[in-house]
Amino acid sequence: MEKLVILGAQWGDEGKGKIVDLLSESFEITARYQGGSNAGHTVVVNDQKFILHLLPTGILHEHVVGVIAQGMVVDLEVLEEEVKNLEEKGIPVKERFIISDRVHLVMPYHKLLDSLFERKKGIGTTLRGIGPAYMFKYGRRGIRISDLTDEKRFYELLKDNLEFVKNICEKVFCENFSLELEEIYEKQLRIYEKFKNNVGDVLQFFMKNNKSVLFEGAQGTLLDIDMGTYPYVTSSNSSALGLSNGTGLPPNYFADAYFLGVAKAYTTRVGEGPFPTELKGEEGEKLRELGGEYGSTTGRPRRCGWLDLVALKYAVQVNGLHGFVITKLDVLDGFEEVKVAVAYEYEGERIEHFPASYSVLTKVKPIYKTFKGWKRSTKGIRNPEELPPEAKEYIKFIEEYTGVPVVMLSTGPKRDEYLWLREILKTRSSYS
Repeated sequence: MEKLVILGAQWGDEGKGKIVDLLSESFEITARYQGGSNAGHTVVVNDQKFILHLLPTGILHEHVVGVIAQGMVVDLEVLEEEVKNLEEKGIPVKERFIISDRVHLVMPYHKLLDSLFERKKGIGTTLRGIGPAYMFKYGRRGIRISDLTDEKRFYELLKDNLEFVKNICEKVFCENFSLELEEIYEKQLRIYEKFKNNVGDVLQFFMKNNKSVLFEGAQGTLLDIDMGTYPYVTSSNSSALGLSNGTGLPPNYFADAYFLGVAKAYTTRVGEGPFPTELKGEEGEKLRELGGEYGSTTGRPRRCGWLDLVALKYAVQVNGLHGFVITKLDVLDGFEEVKVAVAYEYEGERIEHFPASYSVLTKVKPIYKTFKGWKRSTKGIRNPEELPPEAKEYIKFIEEYTGVPVVMLSTGPKRDEYLWLREILKTRSSYS
């Protein structure tokens, strides 16, 4: 397989980091194409935990070249810290990644605006400046990393933006503004100097080589700016829709790619927004504690609920998924019964599609199908034959409902806690 696209099929936090880390061993390039440091991809290697916010997760393999493509927004301070942390842990990355010269930068004033906007109307953002950075991009006020090659131009752009934000702070929010032009200017140039040899034309990079590529999505389909639960979404196309505009590659480049969705065996969501299958009582607490459901970027407790197959089938349709990885199956081991939503009820009518309307989504009631729990440990199982019959029945129903095969199960956070149900590629490569 030459091209693999791995996408979150829920509201993010599906366990993509581990799956990308595992499968990227068989690829030469891994690329991220949207989002920014609001992503938190967690991988456990030899009992050591790595949380990556900007670099593609596949870069943990020393043969892999990482790509930060143009659809991302990059906080140079976070990048500097992330590279430093990895190299201190014995993983050399500085010479193994390329940043698109077209990426937009996340600046300190974006984080300031993020906090002010969140205070005014809480969406549940990570407060990392991602939304405002995309706002500036589409408002044609953004600063791209290539702008830093012209220090005079960069200074003028920065000065203009600081004056703009100062007016918003003081005249709209009646807040003091204390950001210093010279300090930001010098710091950004200092970090840029460190990474300027990593900056390049990503389109030409892809066009000039025929190496195998894994494209790593961040967040999840239901957080997509267009197809997600708007306005409680991220600020980029976190579904497959972001691939072409996020990389600069034409749509037909991905015609022969395999699209793999990652979903938990239940559902979680961080922050505000509609969540039809949310469990607010004891069962929800049990899922949270057994699953360790706390955000890797923010530490916030995640809202938990049963698997929503209406939403999952919608993710299949939006992304054109060929297969699923189901993660955290082991979290359901202790339940007497396990439920999945197969439809919604709205004002006395049955709905079998995922509605666009925020008002409808907040009022629907899930219609559940109940399965008998397996009450046996699935943690670390490597052989499909060892799965409890009830767990097999659960997986089979997911496949039948969505029309997509489950190709892999993850049964724990460690690299080796997984099993193939249908192998789509070799997990061991000549690079390991």
